[in-house]
Amino acid sequence: MVPAIPAIFRHRRDQSHYGHGVSLVEQRSRAGVIWSGATTARARPWPQHPSRAALLIGGSHNPTVQLPDTPILQSWVDTLSRWGYESVRTSPLAPVAAAALSTVGFTTSQRLTLLERPDVGPVIVGRPLRSVRPRFPMSRMPTPSMVEDILRIDRAAFGDEWMMDHETFREALHATRQARIFVSHVDGESSGFVIAGITDSYGFIQRLAVHPDFQRRGEASSLVQNSLSWIHSRRCRSTVVNTEVSNAAALTIYERNGFVPLDYNLSVMERQLSV
Repeated sequence: MVPAIPAIFRHRRDQSHYGHGVSLVEQRSRAGVIWSGATTARARPWPQHPSRAALLIGGSHNPTVQLPDTPILQSWVDTLSRWGYESVRTSPLAPVAAAALSTVGFTTSQRLTLLERPDVGPVIVGRPLRSVRPRFPMSRMPTPSMVEDILRIDRAAFGDEWMMDHETFREALHATRQARIFVSHVDGESSGFVIAGITDSYGFIQRLAVHPDFQRRGEASSLVQNSLSWIHSRRCRSTVVNTEVSNAAALTIYERNGFVPLDYNLSVMERQLSV
């Protein structure tokens, strides 16, 4: 997922300038924009791991994204260290961005396959699902009980290392201009969910999770089909998703639904920090 960048931040009195008129902006303690040049980078605590920073780089999945020069990248590392983090992990990066961060000590933590499905017509949905309605007309957030259900499923599916929390869930919903959540049920119990989004004429599957108790029952395929049907109804050109290169089950589901791997992968990068 690539989260959206909030437009308004609180400036620190002790702003640290990195040159070119760009300053450090702290939204709250240990979280905020650390670079806002041609590429924006922001940081916040990693879910369930407050000593690890999540470094979120705008457009990092794009193969043509260019990161700043090495001295600026080192200043990112120095800022995170100064904020008291012991380690840092990035959002998924295209090869050029990953190579740039490797020059300041980052190594690959996770490799992701990037897949795309061209819109080739209506999607056959074996089990139609209703999208989850928000609490308020202008909100994207579903009811609190539904949010807790979704986060419970996500934690069971991804574990503590890669799970979403309330903040990352909200980021996923606001990462695209439009978003929908579909939730599947088995015998009245929530079994899985998908967050789908649209920006311009492109669709994205932001997050897909099925509780381990209900896997291998067609739940994931049903969720993918419903999200693709909604994306098709909005006249999108194609839909993009990523998944871990070793996740054979997910890759099979996506390929069965018309996705094909692109010619480059994404990398989540990580490094230890000196505190």
